[in-house]
Amino acid sequence: MKHRPGVFVHSVFFAVALLILIGVFLHFRSTSTVMVSGFVLFLIHGAMAAGIFFLARNYVIKLLLKFHAPHDAPVHSRENEKALKTEGLTISWAFAYDLLVYSLLLGQERKFRESIVDLAMIQPGEKVLDVGCGTGSLAIAAGLKAGSSAEIHGIDVARTMIERARRKAINAGVTVDFKTGLVEAIEFPDETFDIVMNSFMVHHLPGDLKSKAFAEMYRVLKPGGRLLIVDFESPKNRLVRMVLNLFAPEEMMMIDNNKLLPLLESAGFISVKKEKTNFRLATTISGIKK
Repeated sequence: MKHRPGVFVHSVFFAVALLILIGVFLHFRSTSTVMVSGFVLFLIHGAMAAGIFFLARNYVIKLLLKFHAPHDAPVHSRENEKALKTEGLTISWAFAYDLLVYSLLLGQERKFRESIVDLAMIQPGEKVLDVGCGTGSLAIAAGLKAGSSAEIHGIDVARTMIERARRKAINAGVTVDFKTGLVEAIEFPDETFDIVMNSFMVHHLPGDLKSKAFAEMYRVLKPGGRLLIVDFESPKNRLVRMVLNLFAPEEMMMIDNNKLLPLLESAGFISVKKEKTNFRLATTISGIKK
């Protein structure tokens, strides 16, 4: 049976505290002295626990924020040998990002990605684009589901993410065309794709950039093409929000995907709707090109 590290540390502390109190009692033979000593040890223990928690909280928040480069950060691309500039936030720590997503999804990332692909309902012969594909998990899941009957593409501004996505696709034995690219200037002709999708990407875009990105997604979709967005959304449950508030940056807790619906409609999408997923911290937003 495995013991949690926190329980082990607490047990050791209490065992040491008990030995100290026994020693105090044997030395002073005074119950009041033992009570005072016990109270002091209790305060020390509380201070230590609070300090450890504070350090862990700051570390997690800094780690989440460190995944993102500042706005307008140039990202070098080997394909075109020029710096891609975006106003959005850029994640560059590819391997660490995979670990973070795996942890947030409680080890159920593969199952979650597959459920999103099921919602996309990819048909034989369709062309699919994953915008802001990151390390390619969703695009690869789509490729595995559709097989060679569909054509899957993925773009991301960060070269490190694309390089990892390519390695993951090779390891998975699936063909996906990954390349660097901007969400606000998608380098594909008009009406190329049957499906455009993305996951945990839109909240990285500042307000104005969202409108540009949705306009580009609309442009590259064929008439009747489908858009599927999956993004983080803070939970409504007060207890879960309270716990998440301790570790998540404030910006994440302010995400409201309801605000995306009018932006999609302004871009031209119809049948726009938001739905829950089987993961309580994510929702889907979908629409159809006229």
